[in-house]
Amino acid sequence: MMRAAAEFRPRGPTPHEAVPWVLLRGLVREKRHWGDLPQQLANRLGTRVYCPDLPGNGALFRETSPLRLEQTLETVRQARDDDGPVNLLGLSMGGMVASLWACHYPHEISGLVLINSSFGDLSRPWQRIRPRALLRLLGALFASVENRERAIYRLTCHLRRDEAATLAQWCRFAHECPVSPGNFLRQLIASARCRTGSEVPIAPALVLASDADRLADRSCSAAIARRWGAPLLRHPDAGHDLPHDDPDWMLEKIAHWLALIGQPVPPRPGTPYPCRVE
Repeated sequence: MMRAAAEFRPRGPTPHEAVPWVLLRGLVREKRHWGDLPQQLANRLGTRVYCPDLPGNGALFRETSPLRLEQTLETVRQARDDDGPVNLLGLSMGGMVASLWACHYPHEISGLVLINSSFGDLSRPWQRIRPRALLRLLGALFASVENRERAIYRLTCHLRRDEAATLAQWCRFAHECPVSPGNFLRQLIASARCRTGSEVPIAPALVLASDADRLADRSCSAAIARRWGAPLLRHPDAGHDLPHDDPDWMLEKIAHWLALIGQPVPPRPGTPYPCRVE
């Protein structure tokens, strides 16, 4: 499906061939930062899941990050081995790339889920990235790997049940595939420049937001949902990295939304989860 991307397949028999998913991470993060989520998603939805790295991150850390996310999108699309439609899940900057994909190549996308994302023509700069968070990120840029990853973790993760173990993993990722300061800044610039204009995806979309997000204001997600006419679901306790903080909540909301838009989902007993709907 995608060259040089991690692939996850559902464990056990599946009664149908569901639409595959492509997961896109955010600023200076790579596919391994998804943790167990890709396999959980493959199992829950009975489908294949692909996790490509964006230029400058992960396995592509030696590449130069583009200054425009449209170029980042083309790198991801060119890694495809076939033209079949996919569902997209994008977190933060990854959500911006996913949105551009859905708008520019609508025939390639069946559905779109955005998590704590934003656009420059829908939200103010200080809403897209809080000034205090920006200062902490810029300071972390020149800190040691351990201090940088700790700063990112505490900015993006609010439900810190596994801080020590997660930080140990993140520091290992950073040592193995270091993101250069130049690529850090280039990704920040590319995100700041991202606009939607008048384009709205044809594919059904779901917007997820975290009320305890320290990096971006949840109003950014609300602005996208209003412009697109898409449902907005808010987690009351999670931080910017919602997939880290509460993957079970996220998976159940996605499964329910897929059923509503007519994509088949394997049955699973319902579980109540906290949620605010707008």
